[in-house]
Amino acid sequence: MPYCPKCDMEFIDGITVCTDCGGPLVESKEVADAMKKEEMEKQKAERLAAMAEAGFTPDMLSPGENAKRAAARTQSHVYVNKSQKYQDMKSSASAFYGVGAVLVVLSVLLWANVIHVPIEGTARLLTFGVLTIMGVGSLIVAVSTSKAAKQMSSLVQEEEAKTNTIVEDFIKNHSADSLDDQLQGELDGLIPEEISLKRLELIQDILITTHDIADQTYADSLAEELYGKLFDE
Repeated sequence: MPYCPKCDMEFIDGITVCTDCGGPLVESKEVADAMKKEEMEKQKAERLAAMAEAGFTPDMLSPGENAKRAAARTQSHVYVNKSQKYQDMKSSASAFYGVGAVLVVLSVLLWANVIHVPIEGTARLLTFGVLTIMGVGSLIVAVSTSKAAKQMSSLVQEEEAKTNTIVEDFIKNHSADSLDDQLQGELDGLIPEEISLKRLELIQDILITTHDIADQTYADSLAEELYGKLFDE
């Protein structure tokens, strides 16, 4: 029966386009599963090829080195949600406001000769001018950052609602056992770390195809959260 991999729905013969998402249908669910498996194998092969080109394979590394490399990859591809970005922007704006205010006040006191410094002529003008420019520039950056933070704040709740909807929908439609069933014996003979990787890849694939997630780091973050809820709890 024609099948939509994005909506996980089957249709009667003769229908070629999904009535829900408008995407093209594949011949059957089995064909879709085979295509998904082939794509996952292709991605794995590409990763192995890249490693081989770099001159090493996973078994060449000690457990400690493997852990360090995995941590490095994780740190370089961590998804920063909009709530964290908003907090970072607020902190940056506050810092620039503080620095700018101090420099502007100091510049005013210097120009007014309230604070006397033992420099004259061009050196005096350059020093006072630089401090003034730095102070005004910091305040400008602070104002700009504050505006950006306000814009970001309006997106925080939107992202949180989207994330909660995706997580709840996934847990409603999938369980730890159903995910392992989809792997169809691929877990046999694998060590725990490899089993975890297989499960994560499957969760990521379902998220990307079902919810059309373009940001890979966002998909990774969601997959890790879902993995913890399904397999670690």
